[in-house]
Amino acid sequence: MTAFIAVDWGSTSFRAWSIRAGGQVLAESRSAEGMLHCAGSATGFAPVLQAHLAHLAAPADTPVLICGMAGARQGWIEAPYATLPAPVAALAGAAVRVPAEQTEGRDVRILPGLAQQIESDVMRGEETQLLGLALAGHQGLACMPGTHCKWAWMRDGAIAAFVTAMTGEMFALLKAHALIGQDMTGPVIAGDAFLAGV
Repeated sequence: MTAFIAVDWGSTSFRAWSIRAGGQVLAESRSAEGMLHCAGSATGFAPVLQAHLAHLAAPADTPVLICGMAGARQGWIEAPYATLPAPVAALAGAAVRVPAEQTEGRDVRILPGLAQQIESDVMRGEETQLLGLALAGHQGLACMPGTHCKWAWMRDGAIAAFVTAMTGEMFALLKAHALIGQDMTGPVIAGDAFLAGV
């Protein structure tokens, strides 16, 4: 039986999982209907969420917890940033509830992102991905590759600091708009040197 629906709503993608009380994934739904797609459409965010909930056969009383860009200023409902150091497990208490008239009465909440004052930086969605590490007691550095790669320092169940590197975005720009990109015609394959480095 589904305990809740977890959603990672990024800039360019939507991912939802039906989660059992013990934490097991029961079903998954994905699409390219990210925040940029929804913010630029006439219908907005609610119909996208409803379609995915129908695909997951989520009962009407199943709560939904959303992380990522749906909580950005240009997203569905702004969920203001929490500041560091941030105990990852406490972020749920700062979630913003989407008005019931937009969710057909369903309990839908959007988690905040994190803002760092010193070495100014922000993250939305990655902080939720770090929850598993925090609950497992991880101390040290965590890397989250992506369009904007995040490196986060974990200490005592909290994110102590983080830094963003635009590695994925730079790769995409170079591949599409630079001379070096003309030679990049096939898929990117992780070679032995890369795998040894990881």
